[in-house]
Parts: sequence; structure tokens; C-alpha cells
Amino acid sequence: MRLTLFTAILVQDSALTVSGLDRESSADHPFTLVDGVPTLVGRGLKGAAVAMAKRFFDPLPRAVSDDIKHGALRRSLWEFANATPMDSDVIPRLRAGVGIRHKTGARAKGVLYDREVIPAGTKWALHFRVDWSYAENESEAREAEGILGYVLAEHWAKGRCWLGGDVARGLGWCHLEDLKAYRLDEPSYEHWLQSGCKELPPPLETVPTVEPTRSWCFRTLDVEVVFGEYQLNPGEPAWGLDMLAIGPHDAEGMVQPTGDGTWAKPSWVASETPTPEAIFTDRPILMDGPRPLIPGASVRGPLRHAFSRAERAAGRRVEDPHRVQGNVGDDDPGGQAFGTVNRSSRILIRDARAEGEWAAAKLHMHAEDEFSAGSYGTAKRDAVRLLKGVFPVRIVVEGPTPQEVEPLVKLINRQVALGKLGHLPIGGHKTRGSGWGRWQPKGWCIDDVKVIKVTRSRTPSETSPQAAHEDEHRPRDFLNAPQPEDACIRIASGTMNGVQLTLSEAASLAMNVLGTMTLVAWWCDPSIDLNVSQPPKTFGTTWPDADTLQVDEVAFYAERAVWRAVRTSGGARWVFIEEVDPNTSDGKKIKVVHVPARLHGFKRFSAANTGRGKVLLRQWYEGDEILGFTIDQIVQEED
Repeated sequence: MRLTLFTAILVQDSALTVSGLDRESSADHPFTLVDGVPTLVGRGLKGAAVAMAKRFFDPLPRAVSDDIKHGALRRSLWEFANATPMDSDVIPRLRAGVGIRHKTGARAKGVLYDREVIPAGTKWALHFRVDWSYAENESEAREAEGILGYVLAEHWAKGRCWLGGDVARGLGWCHLEDLKAYRLDEPSYEHWLQSGCKELPPPLETVPTVEPTRSWCFRTLDVEVVFGEYQLNPGEPAWGLDMLAIGPHDAEGMVQPTGDGTWAKPSWVASETPTPEAIFTDRPILMDGPRPLIPGASVRGPLRHAFSRAERAAGRRVEDPHRVQGNVGDDDPGGQAFGTVNRSSRILIRDARAEGEWAAAKLHMHAEDEFSAGSYGTAKRDAVRLLKGVFPVRIVVEGPTPQEVEPLVKLINRQVALGKLGHLPIGGHKTRGSGWGRWQPKGWCIDDVKVIKVTRSRTPSETSPQAAHEDEHRPRDFLNAPQPEDACIRIASGTMNGVQLTLSEAASLAMNVLGTMTLVAWWCDPSIDLNVSQPPKTFGTTWPDADTLQVDEVAFYAERAVWRAVRTSGGARWVFIEEVDPNTSDGKKIKVVHVPARLHGFKRFSAANTGRGKVLLRQWYEGDEILGFTIDQIVQEED
């Protein structure tokens, strides 16, 4: 088998924020745009998948995610492509964030920020691969394939796909639709490439998965927060009206979209008069498309504040995070429940978008003069209030053990009980009749992952006897890598006089520096030259002939040294790294790590076919930082 391809449609259940590229923006946290198009970068998607996989597979195989602590770094079999919205008209919107003081309920000083988000409902086309050619054996490839399939089919497809930032506060909740898996052997892989990656074999009947090796707990509570007439008993007159006021970002100004709801009309307006698409107001409410929205942060904040008040009433000290820049400490009761700067929260709360019928009104307000009982000065304003609506809030508590999860479940139950009584207000203007909705929980849903027996280990060689017997008779795709070792290197660098960096000029200089050392291989990255009509040779194992090919970068590898040159804005520069005797005065102590690799022999215009082969890289590390590498061995194969 050559490749396993997973395709799916990612659907946002809430707004999404993904940062990572600096650009000019008025937002504190801009969304990642590539050529003006919102983009989910592949490394972010893979990071989310690896984080989810680590919940259920301990240890995670090195073929999926590796680190230097285990010797030679392994290239991951997982490959994630960037994703863009399926609708070309999607643009980021601004979402405001604010910190609220526990003691006063007012805005905390200096804690007002905004971020760009992609609206809920946006769809993204996803493509993930498991490349079998990087596996040491077939069982390792099937395991990596099954782990990714398990994460996608059993969790992402079921709504437990959390991407980007502020997941605990409602953003980045997604799910997968139309998940398919394809296995491509060498003929179907070549046909797929020649078709421009469009023609695939039939998908597998079921997505391949493997059983998890670690237990994990997921507890989900759906709560409906209801606003409207407050009736103590059905059929009796209403006691009052529960309203809601959550404001949008200031950039949306004084324009209130009316969406698809019902709006109260003044008495002088005919009932058949259509509602305009937008109205002017001093204080609008937050909308998500055509419907009002309660951000997850607006639910999480009241939960934490109510918890803190109860803890203080019981005589325990709870720190207000806004007074210490969020660093409340690991011993703080609020930090243990809702997270700290060093530990993520186990309580996740999703944005809530109004469902069913909803109604709102623009109310005219003023401050009253205590002496004249008239309007006080210029304090006349209008504001929008939600008069009727139902918001489905989802709360997820997760953790590795029931002992860690159960106390958090009890904590949420206590706060929701306050909401059932109408004593857990949300949003702004709580002292003026807004936010006092009623919470109606539907009961906890338990989706725990239970593992009775763990059968795998971190070391790839510790497989089942049958798999080990099969692997003995299967040719290895990589060269055997020696164990890490200590060494000493010396680094020299300088500039080149030539304005243009050519392959022949670089080869001449490298030959003088390497001296009697045996050349193992050379490589170059050609500069863009429209006069070049044939694919240039960019890799070889013997010194190149006089070649005027202009290059941006070039390297000549010996078994224990490398000479590299690169073209910069200030002229061409070179660096020479060689291993020397440990007693050399100007030597640097380093760690040598051997990394197996492969030549694939790709056919492309930018370079002639290098041929297939096995390569052993010799990398020099100082701590966790790689200083450089050379090619220790190369074994080329016949095409």
C-alpha cells in the first residue's frame, strides 16, 4: 500500500479563530489569511488531531508524533493539507472580549480585546494523508492509519472537534461530515497523480480504526437558556419579562440587523409594514447571521463568578484573575476548576445561537432627574433588548479519570441549579432587568472511552510475535540508524565575492574547503531563470561539471562535514561545519542523531529526476536546537 487518503467536510458549530500569521489588522488577534483567503493551516489541524489522539493512545507511536528524547527523529506518517472555506464569500468578523471583575461585576481595567473570527456554519474541505512509505513495516502504517481514522470517525465526526483558540470560551467547535477513506496502492497512486489528484479509487466501506489504549472521560450537558414571559405556573398570568442584552463589537457601530426574528413595532406603524433589514440604535445586541448569539465566554464568566462567591462565603480564598494577569496559581480553587495560565481548563462551553422563534424590540430610555422627574440632561438613548428566545448551551467536562471529572460535574450541577431558579444572570445590564433567563438542563450524556487492557508500547520493535515474524521477511525501507553519540564540531562562515551564485563556482570553493574528504552527495535549489528550458540536475553523488546554473542555495556533503552557500540580499554567504577532535580548542560539544530518509525520484520540471534511494542523515544538535546536518550514507536504487 502507498497511501491512505481521508477526505471530509468540516462544519463549524460555532465561530472559529485561528491565528499564526502576522499582518496589518486593527484586531488584537487577526485570523490567518493567505493571499486574502481565510486559511486553516495544516500544522494547526494536525496539532488538534495529535492532541486528541494523545488522549486515547499513551504513548502515541513515534510514527505519528516524535521528539528528540527518543533518539533519531521520525518523520510523521500523517500529512495535513491547508484548508480554505468552500464558500468564497466568507470573510472574518470581529468578536469582542472583555474581563469582568468578580467583586464589582464591572469591566476590568485593561482587559478589553478583540479577535477576528469566521462565522458559525462555515464549511471547509479537508484532506488528510497517511503515507505508508515512511513506515518501518506494514503493521506500523496500519496503526498510524487506524489512530487517525479513530480520531476522525469516533470524535471529530461526533462533534468533539476543537480547533483554534478560546475553545473553553465557545470558539472553534466543529464536526465532520461526509468522512471517507481511500487506500491507494502504487498503480492507483500514480493514476491519481496523473489525473491532477482528482480521480480516486472507490472509498472503503468503513473508515479504518484501531482500539484506543487509554481511557478518557467525556461528560456533555445540554442546557436551554430561555428568555421571555416568566410564568411560575402554566396558564397563570406572567409575572414579568426576562430580557437579554449582549453587545457586539464597537466596529458594528449603531446598526442593528433585524435577522429573521419578530420585532415589536410602535403603535403608529401599521402591522403589515415589513420589518427593515436593519435599524439604528445606540446599543445593538450581538448577532450570528440572522439570529442572536450568547458567546461561550458570557456563560463561562457567570459560572466562575458564582463559584467564586460560594467559595468565599465558605471561607476559602479565591483570586480574581484580572488582578494577577490570569496567574492565580495552581492551588487556587477557581484555577483548579476553570484553568490557569499553566493548565488548560477541563470545562468547555460552546457558543449558543438562538433556536426557533425569537423576538426583540428597540426600547427608548433616559435617566430621570430626581428634582424635576424629567429626562436628565442629554441622557436619552435607545437600546435593543431580546424579548423572547431559546439558546442551547453545551457544556463538556473532560479528563483522564472519573476522579478528576466528577468534582467538575458536581460544580456545574450546582451552578445550573442556580440558573433553574433564575439566579444566574447573563450578559449586560443585569441590574436593569436583563439577563435573568431560566436554565433548563436536559441531563448529562456520558461518552467515556474505556480501555480494559493496554497492549502496545512506545518502542516500535515491541510488536506481536506474528507481526515480528512477518517483519523479519519484509525488506526495510530505511537504512538502519545507529544510536545517538557525542561529538565535537567547528563552524566557519564568510561571504563570497561573486554577485551571482552559480553551481560551478560553489563546487570549486567547496572542493578547496573539503580537501581530501570524500564527497557523499551534493544538492542545490535553482534560481528562477526563464531561459532554462530543461529540468536541471539538482542532486548528485559526484562533483558537478562546469555548470553555470544559478542557484539560491547549494550544499556539498561529506561523511563528517558539510559546506553550504546561500544567496542573500547582501550577497552570497557560505558556512562550513566539520567534526573535529574533542580536544580542539574552538570546538563545540554536540549530540549526533542519525535520521533515515529516502529519495523519491519525483518527476517535475523544476529539477531532473534524482532517482530513488535510501539516505542516512547525520544531524548535529546542541540541546534541542539543530545546528546542521550532513549525509552519512546514500544507497541509490535502480528505477
